[in-house]
Amino acid sequence: MKKLGYAGLSSLLCLAFSLPVLGQQPAAGAAAAAPAADEACNAKYRSYYAAQSDMKLFDDYVNDPKCKESIYRNSAFQLMAKALSDAMKWKDMMTIATRYEKEVPAAAKTDGGLYITSQGLTAASQVGDAAKMIEFGEKVLVISPNDLNAILVVATTIPVSNLPTDPAALDKAMNRAMELAKKLLAMTRPEGVDDKVWQLQVLGPAHGVVGVVYLQKTQYPEAAAEFEQAVKINPKDQLSWYRYGISLTKITIAAQALIGPAIDEINNNRTPGPERDAAIAKRDAIQTDYDDKRDKTIDIMLSAVALPDAAITKAAKATLDSLWMPAHDNTLNGLDDAIAKRKAELNSK
Repeated sequence: MKKLGYAGLSSLLCLAFSLPVLGQQPAAGAAAAAPAADEACNAKYRSYYAAQSDMKLFDDYVNDPKCKESIYRNSAFQLMAKALSDAMKWKDMMTIATRYEKEVPAAAKTDGGLYITSQGLTAASQVGDAAKMIEFGEKVLVISPNDLNAILVVATTIPVSNLPTDPAALDKAMNRAMELAKKLLAMTRPEGVDDKVWQLQVLGPAHGVVGVVYLQKTQYPEAAAEFEQAVKINPKDQLSWYRYGISLTKITIAAQALIGPAIDEINNNRTPGPERDAAIAKRDAIQTDYDDKRDKTIDIMLSAVALPDAAITKAAKATLDSLWMPAHDNTLNGLDDAIAKRKAELNSK
């Protein structure tokens, strides 16, 4: 299935992550009681603590082999993560989050590691690194399985990431996306989150993800039902309109394939009577069903064409033309007017 760029969210839910309680600066008066090696590390930490955005002082402390067991090591990473996030140095933040997991592995997998891992996820989202978004998101979910932001990011990013070509690996990835999207759909809206935000940024995208997975699995009626929900929530979700139209196109093609055999059945029974009448009625019903499905698909594709993303419009227009012409004497007469009318309708919403 062809990907048409990122379907992801226009903006993620802004959820606050609390900075864990940090280790206090070592008291200078304790120096006499501390072993020399420990005091040397404490002194390095004090220097860094006084200038928490200074990467050189941070590295001088955390990279010192003698300080690997220092009780302030975790605090130093937490402080640097906060400094980088506050400064919006996203690539450096991702590097620190990766280093943290390797250099403080015990803490990284506990609640104490949630802040840094979450900041790594935020940083990856800010730079649009899909692979890192999934990686950090999954790491957050190991620590906090119900973390809304991580579920949302991973679910919506998997379908638009560089998916594996191996069928088993692809199926595993898409099933993971569906699992998380269905978890979002089952969630209760958190207190303090506006209902419209919840609908547009969580439920709509979640329906879209489930629809994409069904589409990839060629379960077209199920896919269409999910995309229908997505565009009801957000009528300006052009990619869901297009995917809705693709799902219906597949259903329409299957309906069209039944017409030929129905005509053959009539042609093979030219004797007037009940059997031929039944065959004619069957053909008429099949033709009507096809016409209805084609007309609905045209209606949905009009919305996909009418919205502004040029890449989606181009892809949708090719399908729309192929459906419109047989229904309009093999011409495109009236199509431009239909598109203009739909644009006006969608712009009013």
